[in-house]
Amino acid sequence: MSIEAHDWLDHLRDIRRLSDATIRSYRRDLAAWSAFLAEYKLSEEEAGQSEARSFMARMSSRHMASATVNRRLSALKGYYEWRRRRIPGTENPFIGSRTVKKGRRLPGFLTHEEIETFLDYTGEGFTGLRDRVLFELLYSTGCRVGEICSLDASDVVRRQVRVRGKGDKERMVFVGTKAAEALEEYLPHRLKHSADDSDSRRALILDLRGERLTTRGVYYLIRRYAALTGMAKKVTPHTFRHSFATHVMDEGADIRTVQELLGHSSMSTTQIYTHTSIERIKQVYRLSHPHARRTVNSGGNDA
Repeated sequence: MSIEAHDWLDHLRDIRRLSDATIRSYRRDLAAWSAFLAEYKLSEEEAGQSEARSFMARMSSRHMASATVNRRLSALKGYYEWRRRRIPGTENPFIGSRTVKKGRRLPGFLTHEEIETFLDYTGEGFTGLRDRVLFELLYSTGCRVGEICSLDASDVVRRQVRVRGKGDKERMVFVGTKAAEALEEYLPHRLKHSADDSDSRRALILDLRGERLTTRGVYYLIRRYAALTGMAKKVTPHTFRHSFATHVMDEGADIRTVQELLGHSSMSTTQIYTHTSIERIKQVYRLSHPHARRTVNSGGNDA
């Protein structure tokens, strides 16, 4: 990658305050573009729209996920716009490229019973209490895994949690009774277990070494518990987030509220959860519409 590409990534990290995961993804996107240009012995300055179209066509021919293609396009457009502002005469070869249409993929989620099964497998002692708090917070708040791992103990005040989301935006989320009880039992163990450095003493969720639990550590724990419970479906930290959104919408929460709780900047991102309310809507219709209700004399079927 060029010096300018490294400078842009530094800008995104230090000024835009994008997450480490986003920076890593953009670094891979830039590296893929650099490798493509190297095949044709072209520099970033020499690349034009024909090369950009060929690059997009190659990704499509390799059947890359539409979300990955669109993120890569967004990264490269953003990078060249940044270059254009810094270097006079620079053109953006991706300016005419269009995003790939995404297929509608419904997110997987756990039922209430499956959530309880996960929690039932947590044991006693520090690790058991830690795991229970972790799962309760993921499900009770709907937070992203990175948001949970970045929580400090001071971010939890009674039943409210201050969360730092994407773009370093803060929002308040809430914990339920079970999550609050788990936290109350866990916090004394956390104090005894934390390592002797400032970040560990601040961190809410700790690993076995007493240091802040990483997102990779959370993935490992969830895979282990999924295996222990014999759960057939794939379970990730995001599954808990999907389960949170699914269940609160099934209970009647409006989409604007769910958008705020999840920290979505766009309503369209939240709308994917509306599919989960279909059965509830059917039930309301059957109970409320005169021609939808079964009558004693009609013997007809439900609408």
